[in-house]
Amino acid sequence: MTSALTSVPSLFSLMAASLYGGVVLFCIAAAAVAVVRQQQAWHVWAWLLLAALFVGLSLLRAYGVEAALRDDLRILLYRDGVYDERRTFQRPVAAAAVALVALGVAAWIYHGFRTVAGRRNVAVMVACASAFAMVGLLVFRLISLSPIDKLLYGPAKINWIVDIGSSLAVLASAAYYAVLVSRRTAR
Repeated sequence: MTSALTSVPSLFSLMAASLYGGVVLFCIAAAAVAVVRQQQAWHVWAWLLLAALFVGLSLLRAYGVEAALRDDLRILLYRDGVYDERRTFQRPVAAAAVALVALGVAAWIYHGFRTVAGRRNVAVMVACASAFAMVGLLVFRLISLSPIDKLLYGPAKINWIVDIGSSLAVLASAAYYAVLVSRRTAR
């Protein structure tokens, strides 16, 4: 089996890792503003966890771990002689992933519309939902089921849209939060 660190990242992966690095900086800034301006503790923890998630995503991209992991899983399936039957377990895993993502989105919408009020809280929730979309995308890329791959990597480039869009949504939410909280409490 190959090592995850032997995979060479593409230029797009390095650009994504750089974008993730920017997201990390904005999340840390939002957490710092939340601490300095004595905001709710869950705001601080959310921004710090989002920063940690994007550090992890950046490392995965920069070192080509995701691609190497997919390759390692294929090699393992070939070695065990079950590569041709991979769809028998990929389909249920993909269906479970779709169900969990749908459930997560439904719960976020229900919870968000019923209990979250205020622009600061909404900014944190949008950032968390966007991060959830990133994790879902990562799971779908790792499952690598042909119909899902066609959707993700096809002409619409859903993979890029979700990846870049979610990252920018977290970054924008963190920036908005930091500015909003700084202005509100500076009065």
